[in-house]
Amino acid sequence: MKTGAGSRSTFPGFVATSPQAQHCLTVLIRGGEFRSSNFVVPITDGGLKISGGVTNGKFVPPSDGSHGIYGEPLELPGGLTGVGAVSRFMGSVGTVVSRVQAVKPLVINDLMAFDLTLFLRIHVHNPLVGGECYIGSPSTPLEVRMQRIEGEKNIPTLVRKGIPSGVIAIGNVNVAAKNFPVPTASGAGPRGAFNTIVNLRASLPNNGSSSSLSVRSEAFLAQNPDYVGD
Repeated sequence: MKTGAGSRSTFPGFVATSPQAQHCLTVLIRGGEFRSSNFVVPITDGGLKISGGVTNGKFVPPSDGSHGIYGEPLELPGGLTGVGAVSRFMGSVGTVVSRVQAVKPLVINDLMAFDLTLFLRIHVHNPLVGGECYIGSPSTPLEVRMQRIEGEKNIPTLVRKGIPSGVIAIGNVNVAAKNFPVPTASGAGPRGAFNTIVNLRASLPNNGSSSSLSVRSEAFLAQNPDYVGD
């Protein structure tokens, strides 16, 4: 999508999408956390972004293979052992980095209500587990339905300052999901030799009784100037 110099310079992120998309949507995550029992991964400001197109209320993913989800590397507090001092003593071997990925395009259930279903996996990287360790897979993803958190402090606000004409910006969009199953890890180390270590560290499998994902975000919607119709 081409949003013009003003749009691009004012805030990050509209991603090129199909000319069949009527609108361009970007959701910038400003903070949050993923939780599985006592295993918690903080999501930093800018650590996750949703971007793509929207046509007749349906999501149109970008053509870059991302499925519309862009995750940055997130360092796991406590590292490999869960005890910060011990993991730091281990050096780089004790550091664990995770990245959220989509395995297929998200589903917009109700755009005005900020109701989305995401299909995710978590890439876990560490010198011991290697680069092919995942929690979730294309066939068994984390199916996460994000819905707006109710309450007076969570009422979305219309942002006007610094926003280009033709762009709708909504702030204070606080959404969450809970009680979704989280499968066991796969691909940790040679032939999955360290799968058990990852599962113990991440409290997996989780049948959904103690899982949650909550985020604070800003949402931007604009007409797609490259839209050519059906």
